[in-house]
Amino acid sequence: MDRDEWRPFLKRWSEEWIAGHDPERDAPLEAEVVRDGWLGFAPARPEEIAAAEARLGQMLPPSLRTFLLATNGWRNAGNFIYRLAGTAELGWLRDMDEHWIDAYGGYEAGDVTDHLERCLQISLAGDACVLFLDPGDVDGDGEWAAYRLASWSGEGPSRHASFGDLMGDLHAGFHALCKTARADP
Repeated sequence: MDRDEWRPFLKRWSEEWIAGHDPERDAPLEAEVVRDGWLGFAPARPEEIAAAEARLGQMLPPSLRTFLLATNGWRNAGNFIYRLAGTAELGWLRDMDEHWIDAYGGYEAGDVTDHLERCLQISLAGDACVLFLDPGDVDGDGEWAAYRLASWSGEGPSRHASFGDLMGDLHAGFHALCKTARADP
C-alpha cells in the first residue's frame, strides 16, 4: 500500500471508530480525534523516517514507510492495540518490552518466537497484546513478516505477510468485534 492508499483507508477507519464509539463502555476519545475525525497524527517527514532507520540500523519495510508518510503513529489499531509507534518511538522488542521474549522465547510452533530478539516492536500500548515485525523474514518486495501476539489468546504469534496485511486484519477484527458487541443485549 502506498501513501496515497493509506490515507483513505485510515480516514475510513477513523470515521468508523468514532461512529462506533460507545461513551458508556469505551475510554473517552481525545478532543483532537473528534475534531479532526482522525485517529492518526501528522505525517512523518522523510528525514524523520531516515533518522529512525539510522537509529535502528536498518531500512524499514515499504508498507511501514508509506504508512508513516501518511501518519506518524496511530491510535486504536483494532480493539486491543491502543497505540502504534511513530518514527521516534519504534524500537527493538528486546529493548522495549523484554517480558514478551521471556514469556514466549521458547514457544514451540515453528515460528518467530525463537527469534524475538531481532524483532521490531511497532505497538506502544495494548491489552496484553504486542505487534512486531521480523527483519529476518523478508519477502521479495522487501516486506517484513508482521505479527500480533496476545497473551490472552492461548496461542503464539499470528503471522501476516506484511505490516499492511496486519493492519487489514486488525481493521477486520475491529469490525467483527463491533458487530458482536452490538448484537449483545
